[in-house]
Amino acid sequence: MKYVASGDEMARIDDYTINTIGIPQMVLMERAALKVFEFVKERFDRKKKVLVVVESGNNGGDGIAVARMLHEDGYKVDIYWINEIEKQSEGFKQQYSIAKKLNLNFIDEIIDYGYDVVIDGIFGVGLNRSVHGRHAEAIHIMNDLDAYKIAIDIPSGIDSYTGFILDTAFKADTTITFELMKLGMITGAGFELSGNVIVAPIGIPAHVIDRISPRLYTYDEKDVEEKLPTRKVDSHKGSYGKIGVIAGSKNMAGACMFAAEAAYRMGCGLVKVCTTEENREILQQRLPEAMLKTYDTNDMSSVDEAVDDILGWSDVIVIGPGLGMSDYAKRIVKRTFDNFDKTIIADADALNILSENREWLKNTDADIIITPHIKEMSRLTDKKTGEIKERKYDIARDFAQEYNTVVVLKDSRTIVADSDVHAYVNMTGNNGMATGGSGDVLSGILAGLVGQGMDIYEAAKLGVCMHGLAGKYAAVEKGRYSMIATDIVRSITKVLEGYESYESIE
Repeated sequence: MKYVASGDEMARIDDYTINTIGIPQMVLMERAALKVFEFVKERFDRKKKVLVVVESGNNGGDGIAVARMLHEDGYKVDIYWINEIEKQSEGFKQQYSIAKKLNLNFIDEIIDYGYDVVIDGIFGVGLNRSVHGRHAEAIHIMNDLDAYKIAIDIPSGIDSYTGFILDTAFKADTTITFELMKLGMITGAGFELSGNVIVAPIGIPAHVIDRISPRLYTYDEKDVEEKLPTRKVDSHKGSYGKIGVIAGSKNMAGACMFAAEAAYRMGCGLVKVCTTEENREILQQRLPEAMLKTYDTNDMSSVDEAVDDILGWSDVIVIGPGLGMSDYAKRIVKRTFDNFDKTIIADADALNILSENREWLKNTDADIIITPHIKEMSRLTDKKTGEIKERKYDIARDFAQEYNTVVVLKDSRTIVADSDVHAYVNMTGNNGMATGGSGDVLSGILAGLVGQGMDIYEAAKLGVCMHGLAGKYAAVEKGRYSMIATDIVRSITKVLEGYESYESIE
């Protein structure tokens, strides 16, 4: 597990480190500068010309310290201090004083003198206002220079919480951030403008980070290995869960097929699909492993009988993919929430139906995972999509608390929240996964994990991470333009292969 910090949280971590633990600010500043200096030195020889642009805060102090280290090592370095902020931080004052005593070269304006490297030390993670005036002008000029661009801690002009551009922002080739990844660099425009991100340790004690305990955290592949359910030697198909998939409608057979196959690929024991009679032939041909219970949409007794059959059989229900918004679909969703008392994973059309009947979420005896994308969450909460994008963590957590659910709020950086103050932010996956059926695959993965006995919140976090890893393998094989949901399903196998050797198979 790795924490992901907002600007406010990082400020609290810095403050505690400096004022309570007693590590001097200048020590942290020197260590931060050294990481940037080492990056430049490793990649650019001393013949390269460097421009460092700073303002009067601690980020600017970092920048002047980098300039000093490069200067002392023989690089030609110019420093442009914008000097539009009257108040100077103590760290900046000290670094500026040192630089002047060593005769570093401060310039009065940015002129293209053929710089090879541009280093952004204007604003740090505390910026929360629009960038304008001379600051915006400087950033525009920096972006236009034909040079390799490095941001210190975060590109200036990016909101460290939302990733939104505060009117103008620096576009980095590489961002060197310190101790923890910042939320604004993995979401919104901040993800693209940060370029390649390096998280560099600067000596902040782990005790301090744990004490402040940032609200968001993420997994890497090591976490996947540790959290995957184990398969017992003495087991059978019933040991790994019975997954019911209530999905699909006429001309929408793919949705239930993707969810069902993903549950199987994830390791569940049995899958039964409940869908319209029109989908029988394609499901029996494409996924013969799955059992099937069909209904006639013109006969409500047929619908009720099929739903009751799968509710009585299943340990976990996936409901909604491709189901539609018809009267019979609403009847199915209500019947499921009224009568099932195990785990329901609600996706797609089930969420749209629930948005008109939110009391069903409160009145059910089942454990619930919902998997809305931003627009579906807008319908569920009556909030605008822009507000949800800006406040994903708060909105997901608040909904989870109010309705006692696990919320998987899908986006380029998916948030998984329950009622706890902490939440998971996913950093696996790629934009090739923005393809029809990808969400159905996720629902099946989650069901497969819950079916194997995982707690629903733990399954939601692990499932989102593994879904993204499967997308990575699909993109490697097919390319992000060409990959489709089928490729993601099939790549689940490749993800799992990384955690299982043939020697371990009895």
